[in-house]
This record gives sequence, C-alpha cells and structure tokens, in this order.
Amino acid sequence: MKTGNAENPLLNDRQRTDLIRLCPEIRWNVDMAPYSTFRTGGMVEALVHINAIGELATLLYYLHEEQIPWNVVGGGSNILVSRRYHEGVFIRLRGSVREITGRPQVTADGERYCLRVHAGCNLASLIGWCIRNNLSGLEFMAGIPGSVGGAIRMNAGAFGHEISEVLLSVQVMNSSGNLEEVAKDRVSFTYRSTCFPGEPADKILITGGEFCLQPADGREVARRCRKIISSRRESQPKGVRSAGSFFKNPEGDFAGRLIEQAGLKGLRVGNAMVSVKHANFIVNTGGAAPDDIIRLMEKVRRHVLDHSGVLLEPEVHIY
Repeated sequence: MKTGNAENPLLNDRQRTDLIRLCPEIRWNVDMAPYSTFRTGGMVEALVHINAIGELATLLYYLHEEQIPWNVVGGGSNILVSRRYHEGVFIRLRGSVREITGRPQVTADGERYCLRVHAGCNLASLIGWCIRNNLSGLEFMAGIPGSVGGAIRMNAGAFGHEISEVLLSVQVMNSSGNLEEVAKDRVSFTYRSTCFPGEPADKILITGGEFCLQPADGREVARRCRKIISSRRESQPKGVRSAGSFFKNPEGDFAGRLIEQAGLKGLRVGNAMVSVKHANFIVNTGGAAPDDIIRLMEKVRRHVLDHSGVLLEPEVHIY
C-alpha cells in the first residue's frame, strides 16, 4: 500500500468524492492538536464525525473495500498523533446522554438497572446522568476525561476498580461494517486493555456498551464523586496539557514511583516535561511538538530501565 503526505495524499480524487458523499461531516488535512488533551499532534488526511450507526457501517464497509486505513480518535484524552502526516481516515463517534436507554433487572444480588450507552458519550456526562437518575457503580470514573468507547477499549479504571466490572456487554462493529453484541464473558479484559473475538486479525470498533448499575441516592453518589475528584486534584497536576497517566503501572508497582525514584521529575525535552507533581504525567508546557513527547518518553523508559530494571510500557495510544 502506498503512503501519503500533505503534498501527495493517499486518497485519490474519486475516493475523496465518495467520502464526501458518504460522510456529512468530513474535513481534510486536519491538525489534531485541538482533538487531543495533549494539545499537540500531527496532521491527518481526513477526519470524519459520525452521528449514526448506519453512517458508520457504510463508511467502514467502503474503507474496507478500498483498503483505506482508519483509526478511532474517541475523546482524545489518551492519544498522541505523533506523525507529521497520518494518511487515511480518523473517525470520531458522537453520542450524548439523550441516547441512553435503560431497563430494570432483578438479580441474585438485588435490584439493578441496565444502561445502553453510545461509545461517543462523554464520561463526565454519563456520570452526571447517573447522579440525576439515582444510579451507582461508576463513581470511580469521576474526573477521568474521554469517551465511553475509549474507556471500554482501555478498560479504564482507578481506585482499585475497572470499567469491565460494571459491563454486561459491548456493541462492536468490524472492519466490514458488521455490528455485533459481544457478551462480557467473551471479551478479554486485562490491565488497560480490551480484546474482542477476532482481534487482531480483524479491526474492531466499539459502538457502545451495556452497564449494570445499582439504584442509589443521587446525593450520595454525587458526594462520592466529589470526594474522588478532590483526591485526583490533590495528587495530579491541574490545568496542564497532558494525556493523564502516560505509562502503565508494572505488576506490583507504580510507574510514577519508579520514575520519581530515578530522579526524573522535571525532566524536559523541548517543551515536554515530566510533571513535578506526579511523575507519571508528561505535560505539554506550551508549544511541545509530538517529537518532544516521544523523545521524552524514550528517555524516561531508558532511565527507569537502567535504574530499576523495569521497562515501562506507554498507556497512551501513539499513532
């Protein structure tokens, strides 16, 4: 497959015309900095906003038939587009709490409430909806940015909990545009990773999830969320451009502790810096290029390996 650049793009004129017809919202040669919490990134050839599952199925089928590469951006809270020019199509799913549907369920553990949530729904909006509707189970996610789909894909978690604990099933679409409901017991959930049947041979896109939550007093749910957000603010840097925790915690230890022990707090490459407040945060101090972040990441990995013998793995998805 050929590769592209801004002067010689991957997509030909016919494919561009087809994509304009298939996608009501498409932009060309898009700077990804505004779509990443790092506020930096390379340029992508095409950025598509998808509002409906039917649109998505048609698009994926076309991309598959034309052998056009694609990626999913999500909420942009855990990504870095490191290439100066990324050929192909990036997809952003849109969703809101207005699309949430629910049903009561009685289990051996008592009354539960099952929610179906679109992958494009913002996590903070979902938690706010749960507070207003007196549902508990997602409080540990309070303060985590990003989308529901992104949280499922990385099995996001905090404070000893993971999102897979409250999932019943996941709705996915394969690279041919076929939609499937995958029960939780068929999904492989590991630390900061989720793998579906058929991967990696086929490419899978998450379109939604069904959650099982508990009825509760919304005021108490809100209180727990405020406590968790307060705890985050005390330990994590505030008001900075970052992607949250940059490295996965190695088994039985914490990436931040290893980085701090290696004396790397405040280490800089260009305008990228290891946070002085939380060592597992790489922050854009202003005007950092993706290369700054990548070079700093490699420097941290090398120093920690030399100091402790542990090779840290990035949690951030790098394109």
